[in-house]
Amino acid sequence: MEKAAAYAISLGIVGFGVWIVIAGLSSSAPVFWICAALIAIAIGLISAFGPT
Repeated sequence: MEKAAAYAISLGIVGFGVWIVIAGLSSSAPVFWICAALIAIAIGLISAFGPT
């Protein structure tokens, strides 16, 4: 059950990063928002598949 919760949180972080990319594409500074989104996506992926 703990692993499922950990993966769900990681998936939520990655999903938040994807949402930032989608919202950032229509903003006045898309490069800034895409960089911020890549940080969130990287943190989510590291937390999901990184060392335990």
